[in-house]
Amino acid sequence: MKNNNFYYLQCVLCKRKTTEKETVSVCLSCSGPLDVVYDYDALRLKLNTYLLRSAPPKTMKYLDFYPLARDRELITLDEGGTTLHKARNLAKKLGIKKLFIKNEGLNPTGAFKDRGSFVEINKAKELGFKSVVVASTGNMAASVSAYSAQAGLACYVFVPENTPRAKLAQSLSYGAKVIQIRGTYYDAANLAEKTSEKYGFYLAGDYVFRAEGQKSCGYELAEQMWREDIDWIIVPVGMGTNLSAIFKGLWEYYKMGLIDKLPRMVAVQAQNCNSIKKVSGEYKVTFIEKPNTICSAISCNKPLDGSKVIRALKETKGEIVTASDDETLIMQQLLSHSEALYVEPSAATTIVALQKLLRKGVIKALETVVCVATGIGLKDPAATLKVLSDPPTIEPDINEVTRVISGKLFSIRAQGVKEKEKIIFNRVPTDKEVKKIVKKEFTIDLSAVNLKLVAGDIKDFIKNKGKTIAKADLQSILENVIQQESHKNYLELIDFHIEDSKQKRPTARVEVKLNGKTYMSEGEGVGPVDAAINAIKKIIAKYDGIDFNIADFNVEIPTTGSDATVEVTMVLLEKRGNQVVEKGTSPDIIVASMNAFVAGYNELIYQFKNPTSSKSRGLGRKKL
Repeated sequence: MKNNNFYYLQCVLCKRKTTEKETVSVCLSCSGPLDVVYDYDALRLKLNTYLLRSAPPKTMKYLDFYPLARDRELITLDEGGTTLHKARNLAKKLGIKKLFIKNEGLNPTGAFKDRGSFVEINKAKELGFKSVVVASTGNMAASVSAYSAQAGLACYVFVPENTPRAKLAQSLSYGAKVIQIRGTYYDAANLAEKTSEKYGFYLAGDYVFRAEGQKSCGYELAEQMWREDIDWIIVPVGMGTNLSAIFKGLWEYYKMGLIDKLPRMVAVQAQNCNSIKKVSGEYKVTFIEKPNTICSAISCNKPLDGSKVIRALKETKGEIVTASDDETLIMQQLLSHSEALYVEPSAATTIVALQKLLRKGVIKALETVVCVATGIGLKDPAATLKVLSDPPTIEPDINEVTRVISGKLFSIRAQGVKEKEKIIFNRVPTDKEVKKIVKKEFTIDLSAVNLKLVAGDIKDFIKNKGKTIAKADLQSILENVIQQESHKNYLELIDFHIEDSKQKRPTARVEVKLNGKTYMSEGEGVGPVDAAINAIKKIIAKYDGIDFNIADFNVEIPTTGSDATVEVTMVLLEKRGNQVVEKGTSPDIIVASMNAFVAGYNELIYQFKNPTSSKSRGLGRKKL
């Protein structure tokens, strides 16, 4: 069954032949993945090898290799042609001679998916569809949305509800109708398929025509390395479409006589989502019921193209490797620091795999390796920020600069990447133990004052809140204490009591120390935090008279579990436009919020009482 006399579709598993008029997703007999099979003899006769060897790499250059009708209405965003970065600094650190990074984040929407969307959306248009539906963990959603907008097609997107917000923002900006699913990617894909059947939408995704666009990465790699062979290519694997597509592109060039050898392929998966396994020397595809990884782009329960990945690994005598979240985030930072390449976590798994295979001696130091960086880091900045401390905020004072450059906060930032979930304390430690552990984990020598504050916070976490201290918790405590070490506690929260119910507004009774004197007050609000803050503001209004309000309020949870530490960032805005931003940390969201409020108010007071700081912000002096 041939289309346009030069290709047909065939199931990879049962070998049934079909056409795009019957299905564009999976085999109708066994639900296996489809492949496009070309008449390579006919293709070889019309191939312009001079053009392939001389023209710069670009997706549009390879039209002869795509299952598309040749016309003047092809939709393109100028995808492809991404750089092959020679990673000299990283290669030296890892102990390898030649390392290259294929930077796919330079595609129009910031990820490799644009190559596939070029073919897939043009095929949807060619077949007469008016609407497209797709399931995605983020990157494909953004890409399909962009190309659908360019093609004038309505686009419906299903994503798991934990999809990174940056990726959702792209899809929404392109005009897609995004629906979040309370479930996994597998649930979203099933729903997209049912929606396609019910409404007659084109089903986009990791299916047969997408792979035909993504194989252009293989052509580009071959051309960018015309003068020497590639020994290994390492690719992140979720659904498996990209690795198998890159392999197909290289295989087609090999079949056409354009390259002399096939590189060995390495599939790298997230440790908590390793659907493709090698058991007793045989590869098999399994179902991961609840994938749990920071690498959202490759978080796939069961890869549709797993059988294609296995075929590529077998034909090239390849390898399969897993990368933990900690390993991935460490290598993401190493790549950024070494080569100024900021990639999403999934892309950084390739560096993890490379390091492991080098240590095992599987990859040799003199071999040439290409790591495919599938997406730009701005796709998922929240993942990066989970392992980095916030930049320090200081007064415009050279002494403050000296304090920061002395290295405390930067040491926290450098050491906070590793083992975020590792338990540091499960009982209240002595001050000596705290000092020793902080030195070991963060290379910081705490001053006597800061040691007392850090130890006090740790005691509060463990004794009062019943929480063990993970490394991420200790990092948060250190950041807060050191960030605020130059300020005296003008306002201190001694205690509070809150009553709340479904039917009544919450009320709060607070006890604080303001400028050395103790006061008590009551308040109510729309929520428990609002009630407690309103009670404190009554005291401030009566004894200080500073006019300010809360301009913004943000809650983050850097670790997992119901007892996870909460980090609250609060912005206080003074009536003349001055604002301060402070953080509070606790296992209790209310305590964390109150800590942030108190820290913010102390910063406001500091600015009022410090003439240099006040003048620099146009505040002037005010008696309290």
